[in-house]
Amino acid sequence: MINSAKKVLIVLFVLLLFTGCNVTDISSNDVMKNIDIILSNKIKYSNTNAVGYQYYLPNNINIKRVNDFNQELYSNGVTYYLYSDVVSYYYNVDNEYKIDKKSYISKKLSYNGKNGYIEVNKVKNNYFVEIMFNYAKVEALVPKYELNNSISNMCLILSSIKYNKEVIKTLVGNKKYDLSDNETYNIFKSKKTTDGNFIDYVNEFDNYEGDIESLIEKDEIIED
Repeated sequence: MINSAKKVLIVLFVLLLFTGCNVTDISSNDVMKNIDIILSNKIKYSNTNAVGYQYYLPNNINIKRVNDFNQELYSNGVTYYLYSDVVSYYYNVDNEYKIDKKSYISKKLSYNGKNGYIEVNKVKNNYFVEIMFNYAKVEALVPKYELNNSISNMCLILSSIKYNKEVIKTLVGNKKYDLSDNETYNIFKSKKTTDGNFIDYVNEFDNYEGDIESLIEKDEIIED
């Protein structure tokens, strides 16, 4: 538990470095308070490039695998799956999340004009975490001792995502990437279980014939 608390503090001190929020607001065990702190602040710094977007990847997390808009991440025994629905972003799609009172955590998220949700469900002895925010989603199956730290990491990644509309525009015409209505890929709908993961998405969306390398955002994206 001590190590887990230290990890949460590391994540939140990184947040302090890039946003300047007040250290007295930080908690190592209040997960909902930490969500509010992280998502209410704008993370301006990015250190990771992806197709049509950039984001900040905490130093304690490594990239295991990349497939177009999706990335498989790993840290301390936990695998994170990051999905970005750039089509919904481009068309400004907004779906309503329904709170599930049976879930361990179920909450709508709305900060700085960006919406989403967090839902956590117990799966045997672990917790399946789904956080959708700013047209991207991170999922992870985590043990309870790693729950707070994982949620903080996931929120930090999602809050830092910056999109490049010009790059995304080149892909919108290809219907292979019209993902917002696809039941397998739909980030607006919680899955509640670990069924349907990164590999399923790779098998379905790995046939892009263009130069995907040219679409990876390498120049700094400046947001208003």
